[in-house]
Amino acid sequence: MSARLLLQLRLPARPESLKPMRDAVCAAMTRAGAAPALRERLKLAIDEAAANIIRHAYGNCGEGEFVIAMRVVRGSLRFTLRDHAPAVDPARVQPRDLSECRPGGLGINFIDQTMDSWRLRPLRRGGNMLVMRKRIRARPEEENA
Repeated sequence: MSARLLLQLRLPARPESLKPMRDAVCAAMTRAGAAPALRERLKLAIDEAAANIIRHAYGNCGEGEFVIAMRVVRGSLRFTLRDHAPAVDPARVQPRDLSECRPGGLGINFIDQTMDSWRLRPLRRGGNMLVMRKRIRARPEEENA
């Protein structure tokens, strides 16, 4: 598999890391050729994922760090977020039932609706890895249709 690394950042797991992360991700998506409207949706989904790491994985304690990497792989953007927080059970990280009328808690729903696929897994040596994918270019056979 041919992958081109566009971005790799190691950031403190603090809310003030979110803006510089968003700016760097947006610049990398621009270099990758993602359309402006798609960049905005992806930026928000990635921000939600990183905020969930800070808020839920690390308990908003200001300790720890996370790494975000962004690659182009066969016409898709692949975003990887890795933390060193206690392992999270992936079965507990699901989109919320939207029939529940309560504020907040929509980050996973937004990620689910924005990305083509995503997967969270605990790592053997500790921490968690979230991989999200979004196609940015049509396949050649789709361009001719």
